Amino acid sequence: MLQFYSNFLVYLGISMMLRILSLSEAFILPPESHKIDCEFYNETNCTEKGDCATKVEHCETESDKLSDCYVLWSIDKVTGEVHIKMKGCFTQIDDCNQTECVTNYTRSGNYYFCCCRGSMCNTDQRWEPPTTEATTPVPKAKTPEDNDLIYIIICSVILAVLIIITGIGLFLYRRRKQAHFNEIPTNEAEVNSSSPLLSNRPIQLLELKASGRFGDVWQAKLHNQDVAVKIFRMQEKESWNTELEIYKLPRMHHPNILEFLGHEKHKDKMQPEFWLISAYQHNGSLCDYLKSHTISYSELSKIAKTMACGLAHLHEEIPATETEGLKPSIAHRDFKSKNVLLKSDLTACIADFGLAMIFEPGKSCGDTHGQVGTRRYMAPEVLEGAINFNRDAFLKIDVYACGLVLWEMVSRCDAVEPPAEYLLPFEAELGQGPTLEEVQENVVMKKLRPQILNSWRSHSGISNICDTMEECWDHDAEARLSSSCVMERFSQLNKYALTQLLIENNINSVDARDTSSCL
Repeated sequence: MLQFYSNFLVYLGISMMLRILSLSEAFILPPESHKIDCEFYNETNCTEKGDCATKVEHCETESDKLSDCYVLWSIDKVTGEVHIKMKGCFTQIDDCNQTECVTNYTRSGNYYFCCCRGSMCNTDQRWEPPTTEATTPVPKAKTPEDNDLIYIIICSVILAVLIIITGIGLFLYRRRKQAHFNEIPTNEAEVNSSSPLLSNRPIQLLELKASGRFGDVWQAKLHNQDVAVKIFRMQEKESWNTELEIYKLPRMHHPNILEFLGHEKHKDKMQPEFWLISAYQHNGSLCDYLKSHTISYSELSKIAKTMACGLAHLHEEIPATETEGLKPSIAHRDFKSKNVLLKSDLTACIADFGLAMIFEPGKSCGDTHGQVGTRRYMAPEVLEGAINFNRDAFLKIDVYACGLVLWEMVSRCDAVEPPAEYLLPFEAELGQGPTLEEVQENVVMKKLRPQILNSWRSHSGISNICDTMEECWDHDAEARLSSSCVMERFSQLNKYALTQLLIENNINSVDARDTSSCL
């Protein structure tokens, strides 16, 4: 009798699910095109550069995620006046599925954020306060749709009962199983939010500096010190955990790795937030700096050397000592000029480890997805899905991207002639938003690389950098330089540049200094 009842419930549940699916087909919207336009505006550009115009931005799709539009704004509590902070393209997230830019959620600092799907859907935005149901419902005549809704509710209740029965069965099975052996715990350990340097909170958020795939980056104050706060949304908690795990590894305190100060969890809001607090770099990212500045050869050499030092330290495996544990080798997997920050003296430091991978000695790479990162920086083997899943293969992928970043820097160096406007790698050849197929065709099939100008070869130092970048982005991963070799080359270039400067200034004796450090 019990077997018959169980079979009947299963059959009834399956039939109810099929009925729900058939009723829901009418509500499924056709997928939109991957290529959309969004209104673009940045208040920082308006206040600092006088560029207050609202423009049209062509969205670039990353990996298998679609692009949407977003608006970030604030409302004056006294006058009710709306102040637009930022508009632009936004990588698809699970809850960004509406055709209008509407939200009922207030973010930190009285800011409002909404995203929407469809070209130019962020032309307008609005905030709607959460609604409550009326206590006395107005009676209305039942319609066929009401009958379907009642049918769906009944089916949902039956399915819920089936799930509860299944859950109870699994619970009893596990309890009986524990009598024979202990299972490995699968619950996530709770992270301690009381970081030592953050004991005297609160942190004061001052200005939103960037909004991207993994979250928002704010300039903030902590003990009268400028800090950066990276705020992750709930759906990006895994990236927050990955970055936190990287920063907590032994010997990650390095002058060319972004200085980590602490972390926090904020669960007192409608949507939980996860914070990473780090040192604030006023010069911002290398990408943003090159957009608005040209650099001299000495600045180029300094940025390149310190960037290579940071990448080499990230890749290096350092054995354990009596006082410190083993520092494993780490692949960044999203290395690009946006993820290289510049200190006030133009020393580079590497940041954003949300996609990074740790290589513990004797352990395999595990089940990981190889085609990640930003498509214009993807190595040929990543684009064609032909990665050897071992440590050296992933490190060589970082080196390929490093070669493209070196090209970005050289293209803005004024040592030879006034440089052209800043362009991303392959932007001249493929435009601002190339598809994955376009990048695959040009990088893999045609073996296309960014153009090296003949004029760059007229400067001996820049010519050497061009040789290095070509060996970094070699089509054959095995032929590429290691990050430690790139670091050593730039140490020698800096030594050569220093010697030339001393000769030009008629200095006959030089106090020898060790130029191989990564400071």
